[in-house]
Amino acid sequence: MNLGCEKMTIKKTTIRRTNAKLACALALVLALGVLLGLAPAGKAAGPCGEFVYANGQEFCIFIAKIIANPSAGLLANAEPIYIAAFSPLPDGCNVASQTTCHPETLPSGYQPLCNPCFHGGGLNNFPYHDHVMSGAPGFGADGTAGVMKGPWVLIIVAYDPAYSNQPSFTPFKSTSDIVAGEAGGHFLPINPGASNPDEINTGVVLIFGVQPLGS
Repeated sequence: MNLGCEKMTIKKTTIRRTNAKLACALALVLALGVLLGLAPAGKAAGPCGEFVYANGQEFCIFIAKIIANPSAGLLANAEPIYIAAFSPLPDGCNVASQTTCHPETLPSGYQPLCNPCFHGGGLNNFPYHDHVMSGAPGFGADGTAGVMKGPWVLIIVAYDPAYSNQPSFTPFKSTSDIVAGEAGGHFLPINPGASNPDEINTGVVLIFGVQPLGS
């Protein structure tokens, strides 16, 4: 199944600010149901299956396998891929009726990579988000073959709307940027009590190909 994330040119609306209640709701919903409805997609001959940022650039990904209960060894060797969510939902968007959720534009003019798209399970509650990972073809030894497979472990973060709704906002496009953003207080504490309250590590491992745009 193709995940159905497509870029669109749209009229400008605003993703609104949130409050502390969202942090608790986000942690609970995602912990209970991440990716339960997601099916893998084969490499497409046509349009990109999904878009992802890696080391400041944009790439295509095509999911080959989802491992909900990975071994400890596989999990330990997995690199992070972040779902960087924007919240809360815009007026009129009801995730139980996906056709009510329309593309959004932040006050800066930025449009999320998933705008919206629905990955199944708890992630359906946060359809406006970017994907951010640490490597891609041409970066490091793993990139020399032109296609990377992973594994990657799915980690959730959620922008603080006080930051993402600024007119000067630009998205984080690398894992190092996300780490710096956490240190700078630009994400919501969605996992209270954890060693890193800004992240939910889902424990879900993904295997997928990564290719430059247009490949």
